[in-house]
Amino acid sequence: MKVTRRQFLKISGVTAATFAVVDLGFGLKATASEVKELRIKNVTPTPTICPYCASGCGLLVYAERDASGKFVKLLSVEGDPDNPMNRGGACAKGAAIFNLREIYDDQTGEQIPNPKRATKPLYREPKSEKWVEKDWDWMLDRIGERVKESRDRGMVHKEKIDDGSEIIVNRCENIAAMGGSGMDNEECYLETKLMRALGLVFLETQARI
Repeated sequence: MKVTRRQFLKISGVTAATFAVVDLGFGLKATASEVKELRIKNVTPTPTICPYCASGCGLLVYAERDASGKFVKLLSVEGDPDNPMNRGGACAKGAAIFNLREIYDDQTGEQIPNPKRATKPLYREPKSEKWVEKDWDWMLDRIGERVKESRDRGMVHKEKIDDGSEIIVNRCENIAAMGGSGMDNEECYLETKLMRALGLVFLETQARI
């Protein structure tokens, strides 16, 4: 068996470190079990699925609970090593899920909303530099109005073909639809049917970007 110089140095270093620890009398089993106990003390890991894309990567959410089982504090979110999709790994978005949590006041210990997380619809007027909070009814009505205005303005009803005749196409080219990566198959199907009914031809999903 051929061994490269790098492999030889790695093997030599690991061997030397092992003999040194054994000679000094350290019990590695006891140390490892103690570290594991400290890590999971009053902590409940809950398996879940990453909400970003359709890959289905598994995550472990570590939360501290009191003696009665009541949630106290969210500690960390990391990849689930038992999930066959990601095997403990996480992409940049999945690894940053912990930042979506509620944060805690260091002095009072109270749970407060993360200031970086949007909790209400925000609207910015054209040419404005400020975002303004709006309620959902106003926002949905405004979206519907904008979609209708854009569709009426960009709808192509007929198109000429090579022989000079016209055919009906009913195609809308000035609106594109972007699907959310947390959507399941049924939700994607409904969105696609709705967009096709509006005449859209440009459909994409966030999971592919």
